[in-house]
Amino acid sequence: MANPHKETQRYLESVLGVTTHLKPTSPRLPYHLLDAYTCFELTLQFKPAPLVVLLLFPCNPTYPGAVTLTKHIAQISQATHATPVYVCPALSAADRRSLISHQLNFIQPGYQLFIPELAMDLRERVRQRREQAAITTLLPAAQAMLLARLYRGGINDTPFPASALLGDLSYSRVTLSKVVEQLLQTGLLIASQPKGGVQAYAFSASAPELFKQARPYLRSPVKRKVAISAEPALGQGVFLAGETALASQTLLAAPAQPVYGMTKRRFDALLADGSLRLSQSVDDTQAWVEIWAYDTLDTSGNRADAASLFLSLDNGQDERVQMALDELRERVEWLGAKQVQQ
Repeated sequence: MANPHKETQRYLESVLGVTTHLKPTSPRLPYHLLDAYTCFELTLQFKPAPLVVLLLFPCNPTYPGAVTLTKHIAQISQATHATPVYVCPALSAADRRSLISHQLNFIQPGYQLFIPELAMDLRERVRQRREQAAITTLLPAAQAMLLARLYRGGINDTPFPASALLGDLSYSRVTLSKVVEQLLQTGLLIASQPKGGVQAYAFSASAPELFKQARPYLRSPVKRKVAISAEPALGQGVFLAGETALASQTLLAAPAQPVYGMTKRRFDALLADGSLRLSQSVDDTQAWVEIWAYDTLDTSGNRADAASLFLSLDNGQDERVQMALDELRERVEWLGAKQVQQ
């Protein structure tokens, strides 16, 4: 075999149908193992997370036997997090049966590979892809974190820790974990190589392309709409929403009865302290409140942020509103061209 390293790389790529990255490496091993093997690190570029294997190319082409190889691989496993795999271009059928019976990972390029850990990893990835196919909507927290990160910019910057998704949002660590898992399953987020023992992540595309990829999973943040008998004061969780917010940013005429937005927690608190009263009749209605799944992401806090506002109104049939939404898109670059409805 002219170049066993490249031959092994090509063999794995053809069998697994995945791109790979091969580089020499020097793990901290006893001298007798460093003399016995040439080590290469092969990264299988699976999504959302790559898999790294340590290829062991014997310096002596003679098969050392399963007992000796078991001892060697046990020592090597203690020095690396990668999966050690013995590679030999010349193995007899009896040698291969011996390796399999001892549960030793091996590759004979062009003939056979036996890596149980890889099979389990592939099975897990198939399971994740099935779960991904089942996801139709992002969690409200996932939608809020994704949009907030898009507003902050730097989507194509260096990989970041999971905590960077939170920003100024006040979600729990448990919720953050669920958000990261969902974004990984949908392919919007990609796990990168850990930095300093901390798992790092990166987004899968530029800001406009990322929003386009996310659009099928995004939904209106409005949970329900209720009539109220007086207009509330803006601020402290109360913001302009609906056509009122859209009119404040475009040429759309404002509705006769203004629309406000707030979370259910804020709504319940205002009802409890008497700052807000539900309308008792049509004649009593002075304004409307949209109950939102999350607070506005607008930094001023006084009106719905552009992306969430777009999502809350995009299903409407009013041509005036759709024209105003087109105008709104021009204000935020990554909102991009109008998406086909899912």
